[in-house]
Amino acid sequence: MPRVSVIAKTYAKTLFLASKNNNSIDKISEELEVFRKNFSNSFAQELKNPVISKNDMIKIINEVTSRFKLGNLTSNFFASIVKNRRLNLFPEIHEEFNRMARDYKKILEVEVVSTVGLNIENIKILLEKSYPDKKILLKHTLSPKILGGLQIKIGSKVIDASLKNHLEQIQKECLSAIN
Repeated sequence: MPRVSVIAKTYAKTLFLASKNNNSIDKISEELEVFRKNFSNSFAQELKNPVISKNDMIKIINEVTSRFKLGNLTSNFFASIVKNRRLNLFPEIHEEFNRMARDYKKILEVEVVSTVGLNIENIKILLEKSYPDKKILLKHTLSPKILGGLQIKIGSKVIDASLKNHLEQIQKECLSAIN
């Protein structure tokens, strides 16, 4: 998981607290996702152009948020980050906002990577017993790259029990024994 800058965390926390006070965490989360899906790098580059005045940038972002039918809180948030020339931080802000929302709603994201299909329901039952106070959001991905075994990501913790990782560890030990 990439590190989130302090500035992005500050914006995310401010937006999260405002949405929590308005009982609109889910709504804001959905609106941020709508913006992310429609947000293009060329649009971001255009708004980074120093020739464009802050007022023009705010007009553009207001038109965009209006077109996407985003609420006042989300629109004001985007106006603020555009005004402060922080739109480039939106992906980090979005990620951090979602993390805060999951924590608040006691949702634990778990990603399991394997080379073969697994009985996900059994894994979910085990996780629910291990984390009884959390709602488990489980994602299973098939990947031949790990060669065998499992990779499990629980929140920010990664358990790598893959054959690929095991072979890499053996290779490192062999190389260090030679040197």
